[in-house]
Amino acid sequence: MRLEPALAGTAAGWQAVRMETPPLNARFTLAARLLMGVVVPATNVTTEAEMADLRPHGVANATARIANPDRAVSSDADVAEVRAAMVAGLMGALDTLAPARPDHVAIGVMVENFAGGGPAGEALLAEAAARVGCPVTAPTHASLAALAALDVTRVALLTPFFPAGDAAARAFLEEAGIVVPRVLGLRAPGPAAIGRITAERLREAVRELDGPDVQAVMQVGTNLPFAAVALAAEAELGKPVLATNPVTYWHALRQAGVAPTMPGAGRLFSLT
Repeated sequence: MRLEPALAGTAAGWQAVRMETPPLNARFTLAARLLMGVVVPATNVTTEAEMADLRPHGVANATARIANPDRAVSSDADVAEVRAAMVAGLMGALDTLAPARPDHVAIGVMVENFAGGGPAGEALLAEAAARVGCPVTAPTHASLAALAALDVTRVALLTPFFPAGDAAARAFLEEAGIVVPRVLGLRAPGPAAIGRITAERLREAVRELDGPDVQAVMQVGTNLPFAAVALAAEAELGKPVLATNPVTYWHALRQAGVAPTMPGAGRLFSLT
């Protein structure tokens, strides 16, 4: 099918390609149940690996990367510039994923959804779904779904952000009725640096955040390598410790109709 120039590279254009492409006669082996698209920033070295660790049998992940720059950040203003570059690159990344024809897409970008929450965030996600031609799951919605599933209403919050990002994440949860007594922002000095924060520092952060006044510890920021730390901390503390990439993947699987229980993957994945 040849697209008119006005449609090329647009949501309508990709939808037209999908409608004109003959349907697959059978699922291919690796994605016999589901082809999950995953979109991450180019600087993110964590989301892809943490989601792959949770891939059920018959589910394949196809990853696209947002062409965002790595640059030093030392203030909220610097972070805002990096965030704008990520948002600008999101639709282009979805364009590279659309020809694979995913059944569902997990968007591994969190700070954009917090900072562009409310109607603006919903509009961004609607545009993303139209662009790629299938439903999408964002970490924000996944976080709220996980807290509801675990009956948690009071959390301590861990972020890699500077104060503006911390405040936006806290506000998103509080607007949904979640009480957030404490927030710890690690102030990573750049997008790529988030993925290099050590496990020891993350374990210390959990100890700083935990207390009898919270039912769970929740982490945001998709490049923060928190999944393994969270799993160990959850067993130690006897309460949910939620890492954003597993939370997002859990919700995306369920939204796509795949809801396996996974022994050893934490409380969330033990829910039926």
